[in-house]
Amino acid sequence: MSEQQHALEEMREAIESVLRYTSRGCSGATCDRVRVAWLGNQLRTIGRQSARLAPALRDDFPGIPWDRLTALTDESQGTPAGMTADEMQRFVERELPRVRKALKQSGTAG
Repeated sequence: MSEQQHALEEMREAIESVLRYTSRGCSGATCDRVRVAWLGNQLRTIGRQSARLAPALRDDFPGIPWDRLTALTDESQGTPAGMTADEMQRFVERELPRVRKALKQSGTAG
């Protein structure tokens, strides 16, 4: 497997993992802290892997918001792209299903 394919696969795995986790739901202060840390880690993984992909490979997936994904590597405000817990949750719920769908439609979902 090439480095590019490896990065793409790691990105897919993080997307699947975060979507499975967030669909279960969780409540309480302890859960919120864990959720923020875990979501942040998963989103940073997605951002790092998307940033590793060559422009030519990204061109194979025109429906993916690459700029938004690579922005997840910015931790200058302590969280991916400076998002709050609720913003991370909304990003996961709204953006990642579209990214997953675009990756599957490409025929390279594995």
